Amino acid sequence: MSRGFIRVTSDEIAGRLGISKATLYKAFPGKERILRAVVRGIMNEILAGVERILADASLGFVEKMVALLSFLSVRMARFEPVLIRDLQRHLPGMWTEIEEFRREKIYKNFRIILEAGRREGYFRGDIDLDLLLAMFVGLVQELINPAAILRSGRSPAEVFGSVIKVFFQGILTGKGRLDFADRTPGLFEPRKEGVS
Repeated sequence: MSRGFIRVTSDEIAGRLGISKATLYKAFPGKERILRAVVRGIMNEILAGVERILADASLGFVEKMVALLSFLSVRMARFEPVLIRDLQRHLPGMWTEIEEFRREKIYKNFRIILEAGRREGYFRGDIDLDLLLAMFVGLVQELINPAAILRSGRSPAEVFGSVIKVFFQGILTGKGRLDFADRTPGLFEPRKEGVS
């Protein structure tokens, strides 16, 4: 995860596991299969965590959002820019699978978040929901990609945090900004209306 796909050899993987390369190849016929298993495992872990947070009836809306953003930031920090770049360049099929997973799950789960936030008065109701979803997915896909991350010099988690901060600041109501600012002062700051 930290050194990327190309720089790590099957010999190194076997050595770190304390097994022979032949034993490794019995379970995984190639390095690509190992990476595919790891990436799919992480995607399933992220999905299960997001769904667990969203389904937790003991959390209010703000608490769910804070837990969700914290969870996603930690998980995204595992994907170093060099790994993302290697996936895009050398394993485009796997990169496409990740992109489809992100697009599908972002739409599904972010719709749940927006609908709940609107019901509770945290998100503005004057902006079309489908347009908001398209904007958010577009931001994530455009900015959380290898070229943009490498250009920025930031980690995927830092870029994601900035996208969340800017996007949510725009759709939160006054009540939403104040409640989120109380619980996440570094991410959501109260903004005075009418100040440019």
